[in-house]
Amino acid sequence: MNFGKPLAAASVLGLMLSGSALAQENPLGAEAFRASCAVCHGADGKGDGEFAAMLTVRPADLTVLKRNNSDKVFPYLDVFRAIDGRTELPAHGTRLMPIWGNYFAGQPDVMAAQPFGAELLIRARIVALVDYIESIQVE
Repeated sequence: MNFGKPLAAASVLGLMLSGSALAQENPLGAEAFRASCAVCHGADGKGDGEFAAMLTVRPADLTVLKRNNSDKVFPYLDVFRAIDGRTELPAHGTRLMPIWGNYFAGQPDVMAAQPFGAELLIRARIVALVDYIESIQVE
């Protein structure tokens, strides 16, 4: 019996459950941020990336999400959903950000993990990004 895919899925799930404890030591999230987010949100997440001036709506300052939240708690699930983008309803208007869930779904390693581990890999990448964004919050 081949335990490769279930074992990989369990490993990814373990990383997802570890939460922000690993956020500071999160090279996957930091690299994903540099590769996918920094061009708009800036290398430091303050919304001043290379493309920011070309956009109609200025990218969010991702370093103050916790401070600007009414209960002063990092809005983890909201950030996850904003990055994923696959569950947004078209009736709620146009989306300003790329749908990273679809982008990650098209990556070769995710495609190879079909049908069992693909969604776990997509979510693990998004969790790594959200953990990284949580780690750059300023008080």
